[in-house]
Amino acid sequence: MNPEICELFEAIDAHKEHMEQLLRRKELDAETKSRIFVDMGAIESFNMQIQEISATLNPGIPEPWASMSADEIIKGLGVYG
Repeated sequence: MNPEICELFEAIDAHKEHMEQLLRRKELDAETKSRIFVDMGAIESFNMQIQEISATLNPGIPEPWASMSADEIIKGLGVYG
């Protein structure tokens, strides 16, 4: 995975942990807790968008294609040359 994307995931995880710590505080009112939950939902959505972008930029070759030769793939697709 791209190093910059890894850094983004680390930053997201750190922010999420901080918000979870905030939620454990007993002195927070309901409105503040509600805002934190909304923010955590937005963070999760952002996290999923980054994963989708990463998969688009760095697509992997699914099995069994990854372990096949080019000739085997072509024959498997029904294209003979």
